[in-house]
Amino acid sequence: MDIIVLLPKGRCTKIQELQMTTVLKENVHVFEVEGNSDELDEPIKAVFADVAFVKKHHLMSLNSINWSRVLVQMAHHFFAYFRCAPSLDSHPLPPVEVVVPTGAAGNLAAGCIAQKMGLPIRLVVAVNRNDIIHRTVRRGDFSLSEAVKPTLASAMDMQVPYNMERIFWLLSGSDSQATRVLMEQFERTQSLKLPKELHSKCSPVLPGHSLCGQVPGSCPGCRAVP
Repeated sequence: MDIIVLLPKGRCTKIQELQMTTVLKENVHVFEVEGNSDELDEPIKAVFADVAFVKKHHLMSLNSINWSRVLVQMAHHFFAYFRCAPSLDSHPLPPVEVVVPTGAAGNLAAGCIAQKMGLPIRLVVAVNRNDIIHRTVRRGDFSLSEAVKPTLASAMDMQVPYNMERIFWLLSGSDSQATRVLMEQFERTQSLKLPKELHSKCSPVLPGHSLCGQVPGSCPGCRAVP
């Protein structure tokens, strides 16, 4: 098995770079690439859309484009609940609030599935200055900003949280056609206003907070969110 790593040039901390570039195994291939995480995702998505190519070369991905990663993260929510719940003897089971730092929203999608399965968790979305999910939850505004803003939380520096497609599908009652129409519009225009019914389902399920990912004092106009 060979492992191929795409490293966004200049967008990771020095420690993160060293973790990836100092691996000496012959089957690990690390490439530094111009562009941000969203731009790196595009060729990966295109490759996995070519089913024949994927089968021929036995390809898989470790990010949340791969459904199996979301499946494993769903188990994490159950494990965390059983560790944190004050009591499992009461009925109904007590709710537990889970704050999910969010980039591509894979862990968030996993939490939504766990909720659908009956796990009494309250998901709170936490994002940095790249706040498309925060705007989606608060205002129904699923639209790109002008550019990705670099922060200290580089894994969250993305504008296209592709797992929101899965979340929209879950919250729309598994309406594949409606979800497809929404995502096609987003891909065409990079801007989408959620239908009122879908937005009304997002807000109570996914309350969110946007936090500044800069060094304190270096970001004019930013404030702490309680």
